[in-house]
Amino acid sequence: MKSIVFAGLAATALASVEVPARGRGGEVWKRLQQKKALEADSTCETTFWDAQIDHSEGGDSEGTYKQRYFVDAKDYTEGGPIFLNIGGEGTASCPGGYVTTLAPEYGAMAVTLEHRFYGESVPNGNADTENLQYLTVENALADLSTFTTWFQESRNMTEAKVFVFGGSYPGALASWYRMAYPDSSVGSLSSSGVVNPIVDFVTFDEKVAQAAGNKCADSIRDTTAAFERTIASGNSGWDASLDQFYCEKTMSENDFYYMTADSFSMAVQYGHKTDLCAALEAVPAGADDATITQAFADFSNAYWGKDFCSMGFYDTSALADPLRWDGNSRAWRWQTCYQVAWFNTAPKSGSLRSATVDLNYHLSQCKAIFGQGMFPKVNGLWQSFGGAYPTAHNTFYSDFSDDPWSPASVTYPVSSDQPYVYATADDLGHCSDLHAPTDNDSQALKNCRTEFEGYLAAWLD
Repeated sequence: MKSIVFAGLAATALASVEVPARGRGGEVWKRLQQKKALEADSTCETTFWDAQIDHSEGGDSEGTYKQRYFVDAKDYTEGGPIFLNIGGEGTASCPGGYVTTLAPEYGAMAVTLEHRFYGESVPNGNADTENLQYLTVENALADLSTFTTWFQESRNMTEAKVFVFGGSYPGALASWYRMAYPDSSVGSLSSSGVVNPIVDFVTFDEKVAQAAGNKCADSIRDTTAAFERTIASGNSGWDASLDQFYCEKTMSENDFYYMTADSFSMAVQYGHKTDLCAALEAVPAGADDATITQAFADFSNAYWGKDFCSMGFYDTSALADPLRWDGNSRAWRWQTCYQVAWFNTAPKSGSLRSATVDLNYHLSQCKAIFGQGMFPKVNGLWQSFGGAYPTAHNTFYSDFSDDPWSPASVTYPVSSDQPYVYATADDLGHCSDLHAPTDNDSQALKNCRTEFEGYLAAWLD
């Protein structure tokens, strides 16, 4: 059953369904928006339903919030299935990409449900620490189940089959949903699904280095070291570093190192390692620290925008203030601190990021933000869903060679109805298969989709 797809060089492509909010001021987001504009359809319906705030046993069954969802019914034919997209850790939007290219073939209705506490779907309308108790994986999965039942009944589609799609964290939810509520859907695609919640996730950094290659990885290490020397030189060096990325002065040094590490990691993750490496390797040999750091800052500001550092995603002091909540950052930090972890940390040797970005840094940040000592409740997720060995049925897992999140996924076909494809090509990153197919896609990506579509047809039949 194991299917490992290999290919040569591939054209650089956008490799995630959505860029995080902090990176939506740069070229990557602009290119994605231009592509989405070409795919846009005015028939998409945006509305809300009344979701239960607390699904836990003994919870308030009467308390509800307005949860947003999006419907694209232009390709739907009577008797067709529902393709349900799981929203993730950001503002959701109308269905698009790969799902909507599949919909015509199956006469499917494409639906996206926004995740609780993101976008406009916020229980009780705030991100106060006390209110964030309702932000759990279990509540998110229950939202999916109750919404599916309500939607089918409200549309007179109770006999319609539901197939679930998710990428990254929603990719994990796509697998977990098949276990928690197996009768609510007939199958799922878990694209880059991080089903294994790892606390001290050092393999993330190691995977970035592996994907970048030895020469580029050394350039990244040189860049990190140049920042460390600059900041250690005194206040002028620290101020200069903040100014290079338009950071707020409230940011701590360790927050800054986390930000720079996330910038180069995202470049690899989203299928842009070629551009990143070209920018870093263009720096002349023997260049001074100011030249080295500015080259990386120029790349980061161009790719992710000048708001990348200042939006509060990395700044502990900003995250600690619910009034400065940007709608997504504080919620995602709660999820990582409270339950799902995936803390990107520095390996003991060969690290690309500053050694100060370790587990203690992340846990200390959790305490500073939420005012309480926290350790992610990953044991409960492992017990419920099996970690890297899920017990779902009719779930297709896909991963990609340049994706640093892949070590948190499955690593081989788990069972006959849990197949797995690992597609290999340069600049093939996170959730690559969820984008609309193009002629420029690598053969590895085309093969991955073809194999998935065989299972999709069988599970819908």
